[in-house]
Amino acid sequence: MVLTEQEIIDRIENILDRIAEQLIENTSVSPELVRQNQKTIRNGIISIGRSNSERLILYQTDAEANQRDLDYTDDNGTNTLRYMVEQVEDVNQIQITVEGTNVYASYNIDGENNTTFDLTPLLTQSSTNEDGTQTITNPLNISQFLNIEKKSTNINVEQANEFLDTNIYELLPDQISRQEQINNLFNDIDELLPTPITDEQWGLDDNNRVNRNEETDEWIGSQDYYLNTSISAEQNNESDAVQEEFSFMTRLQDNESEQNSSKSIEALRNRLNTYLKDVDEPSIEIEDERPEYQNESNGYLKFRNLNQGIIIRNTDKKFIEGLNPNTQDYLQTGFTVTMWVKFLDKTSQGTLFNFGNPMRNDNPFGFKLETFVVDGNELPRVGDFNDTSEDTYLKGFGTGNGEDEKGELTWKQIFQNGNQAGLNYDDTPPNENFFETTDTERFVRLIVRDLDGTLRGSHVGTNFLNRRNGLPEFGYYDEQGDYGHAYALMTNIRIPTDFTEWYFICATFNPFIQEDDSHGFANMYQTFKNNSDFWRNNINSIGGTPIVNSTYGNKCKVEIISRTDLLRARGFKG
Repeated sequence: MVLTEQEIIDRIENILDRIAEQLIENTSVSPELVRQNQKTIRNGIISIGRSNSERLILYQTDAEANQRDLDYTDDNGTNTLRYMVEQVEDVNQIQITVEGTNVYASYNIDGENNTTFDLTPLLTQSSTNEDGTQTITNPLNISQFLNIEKKSTNINVEQANEFLDTNIYELLPDQISRQEQINNLFNDIDELLPTPITDEQWGLDDNNRVNRNEETDEWIGSQDYYLNTSISAEQNNESDAVQEEFSFMTRLQDNESEQNSSKSIEALRNRLNTYLKDVDEPSIEIEDERPEYQNESNGYLKFRNLNQGIIIRNTDKKFIEGLNPNTQDYLQTGFTVTMWVKFLDKTSQGTLFNFGNPMRNDNPFGFKLETFVVDGNELPRVGDFNDTSEDTYLKGFGTGNGEDEKGELTWKQIFQNGNQAGLNYDDTPPNENFFETTDTERFVRLIVRDLDGTLRGSHVGTNFLNRRNGLPEFGYYDEQGDYGHAYALMTNIRIPTDFTEWYFICATFNPFIQEDDSHGFANMYQTFKNNSDFWRNNINSIGGTPIVNSTYGNKCKVEIISRTDLLRARGFKG
């Protein structure tokens, strides 16, 4: 083991410190012995041994104070402090013991246990004078110690009484600041108030009102709270009352004791109210002068389940005008479907209105307005939803390493704000608050089978997904015939979760919209593929400014407005 010079010095200083600690606790070290080994300057020369009147020399380190300890060596040159500290891995392994004024070191070398050296010859040496006396040439390692001598002073009591006034008539208390007084007040209030009453203890009902006794109209837990917390309870000689040393301020004035008259929480509250009249004064509510809307119809027809309803037909003709399945005039003229709908749960889904069936395999034609629900806790899958093998899970957005996620993320994890999974979307991650307050999301869409057999839908392009030609459907992740990526289901019109609200739905099909060109013109598509307003026909393809009808985007479009918002917009109370 090779040590630097500084490491050797640090190790020797460690040993000398520990020797000093052992010596100072040893009863053999007397004040006289300390003075004999202390250093002073006498006649300009550093001398060993000093009297009380001489100045003591103190060194910064024990190594400096005991320099000769480092210089001493025996004939073999091995019995030195330097040699000893170089032999061990850890200097703390060296055990120091003191017997009288003799000092010993014990440590292991090469597995040999309890190798012991007498360090006394290293630490102190003396020479014999001609007259037989001893002169210390190397002082013991106590030269840095300071003697503390006990002294006392005798006081003449008669002279003290003559000159000192021992009669004290007044003691002034410590003065505290006003801020300290305020701080102390609030600290005392915290100590004296009982535990707050929780909503569960209040027994709040659906209207957030306290659970009261029907006969007394008092809070049903008032008496128990009084007995368990109030200082007045024991003072009023109540049975089962809390002991005064564990009690707090009384809550109600009616429960106050004689000692605590007007010292309850209620009394304190009433006193404070006189300072807060402006705060407690109710604000003047602006009167809503808008009229109440009066329904013009006598009621509405209620369908208990989706996919149930009525069939509309023309009794004078075979087909309703414009809805001839043979000529399909509605695909050339366009059409609009409107209805009021209230959704009473978070799970039901199905058809709201249809003509024919645009998605069936046998002779598909017509259109349908439908609602569907996405369960945020489900894993998107392909094909058979009962097949749990990895390949049947819907591919996710890329994670940035050239791979697609499969079977790991739920709808909620993919579309919730924040992008915790670190996915790469078509533009930016979703920020629509999907699944923030509910585990399901409801959507409405219009599906039309066009003249050329193309399935068209009302899904749009958004910040997280480009607009795609294929109709999005559960179980698909690539263009497969008529169907496209299932994730585009999340780009349809979303219905808020509010079981008390009516929604007016307006679904239109405009055959004059150039939907195919919107995808076919590369520059136009690249510019507006993520712009939902463009696909709803409201962005000018030249300049990107808002417009009523740009003639580009989707042929199918769905819009909604709540009854509350509609009445407010028309000037009625919502």
